Amino acid sequence: MKISLRLKMTMVLLVAFACDPAASNASSLVLKNAFIEYVKNRVTIDVKFNVDHAAAGPHRISSGGNDGDLHMAGRAESIGLPLVVEIVNAGEPSQNSILNDTEQANGGKSVDVSGAWRVWFEHPGGDQIQGEDVPVPSDTNPDHVFEIHPVTQFAGNSAVQSYVPIPGYHAYDAETAFSKYEKITATIQSTDTSTTIDSPKAGYNYAEFVMQLAADPTPSDDGGLLVLGDVVKDDEEMLVPNPRRMVFAPNTPPAKQVAGLHKGDKMHVLGIPRVNLERISAMTAEHPGEEFEAQLPYEMIIVAVYQDGAAASPRVRARSPVNGRSARPKP
Repeated sequence: MKISLRLKMTMVLLVAFACDPAASNASSLVLKNAFIEYVKNRVTIDVKFNVDHAAAGPHRISSGGNDGDLHMAGRAESIGLPLVVEIVNAGEPSQNSILNDTEQANGGKSVDVSGAWRVWFEHPGGDQIQGEDVPVPSDTNPDHVFEIHPVTQFAGNSAVQSYVPIPGYHAYDAETAFSKYEKITATIQSTDTSTTIDSPKAGYNYAEFVMQLAADPTPSDDGGLLVLGDVVKDDEEMLVPNPRRMVFAPNTPPAKQVAGLHKGDKMHVLGIPRVNLERISAMTAEHPGEEFEAQLPYEMIIVAVYQDGAAASPRVRARSPVNGRSARPKP
């Protein structure tokens, strides 16, 4: 019996899909091009956030992976995607007023929220298309690829002082985290109005590393700072072949510290990855209408600066992704 070429190809793809865990976790995100152009050189975004579910309290910080963040899930018309909002260091006394506000807003109230926008395929689930109806989430951690994390302002209260090291928390070591970021391959395609990013599930939420400035800081479109930085190990060895963009939210302690630095200076920092939409925009401009595969471009949101100095940086323990919560510069 003859088997058609199409059937043979289908069988091969099904086998490959079943054998490849990354493929089975692949997810599609469709973003409006106008939205990409608006946020690509911004660190933060401002939204009117409908708080459908807020956690009763922050995650308890532990060496096993809990990071002390407070989670909320809800909807924002200006985002048009399932949305999770996270406050870092939420258990610290400086955040008490914000915790009270989250309790009062829980259950559907709308509040003004600002913070670092974040696209990352950590909790994907099927296709997510910007602008489609967003269902009311059933808990604080629905399937999502868009976050505001960390928050800089919630209901009129500043949260910028939360951008400091998380006491008692052990982030992923740089070698572990960046080796994973560098290996993520995505399929990307744009039309006149939107861009689709197909990516496998990505983890390794927080990374501790030493960055060496490859250029002086430049302003972002929202008053923050953008910095090209090399990721270095033990103060000398480069862990990433090329500089990556590091982004600093306006008026946060990390932004104030990097503002006085210059090319060649080093910082010992805590950061979280997000998709670099500036690079997505540039790549689709080079391949208009074409579907292409590429390393998923990423950049790091700098959450905190450690004050022990880069040379004194302690070696951070590696953690399992299962237990982990889990002039424009171009990287």
